[in-house]
Amino acid sequence: MPKALSFTTPLGRLGLSWTIDGVCALRFVEGIDPRESPKAPAWVLEAVHRLMTHLAGRPQDLSRIPLDLSELTPFQRRVAEVLRGTRPGQTISYGEVALLCGRTGAARAVGQAVKANPILILVPCHRVVAARGPGGWSAFGTPERKARLLELERPHTGVDAAPAP
Repeated sequence: MPKALSFTTPLGRLGLSWTIDGVCALRFVEGIDPRESPKAPAWVLEAVHRLMTHLAGRPQDLSRIPLDLSELTPFQRRVAEVLRGTRPGQTISYGEVALLCGRTGAARAVGQAVKANPILILVPCHRVVAARGPGGWSAFGTPERKARLLELERPHTGVDAAPAP
C-alpha cells in the first residue's frame, strides 16, 4: 500500500505517493490528502524539497528521483521512460514520442498515456506538445501550469544533483 503526503508549491498543492521502490503518484490536489504520512523516508523528504525548490524557480535535477512505474501498462512505462529522457526545457511532439517508443503513427496512444500519467513533473508530460503548437495539458493540469513548468526549465543552469534512493 503506497504512503502519501501533500505539500504546497507556488503552482498549487501537490500530493505525492510512494512505495519502497519510488514515487508512484504526483499530482495536483485540493486540500490535504487524508492518507498523509508523517513518517516519510529521507529520500522522499529530499524529493519534496527538490520539487518545492524547483517549482519556486530554482531548477533542480529531478531525473534521478526513483519512480515506481509498476502500475503502468508496458506502453505507458515506455512513454514515461522516453519523457524522463528529455532534457529540461526541451519539448517533444506526440508523434516523436511514439517514434521513440517504436510505435510510429501512435501519437494518439501517446496522448492517452500522457493523459493518464500519474506522476506529474517527474514524468515530464508537460514537455509533450502538439505537432503544430503547444497544445493543452491533459494530465490533471492546465495549459497555464504547463507553460509555467516549461518556463521554469528554460533557464536550466546550475542544477543541483538529485537524491539517490
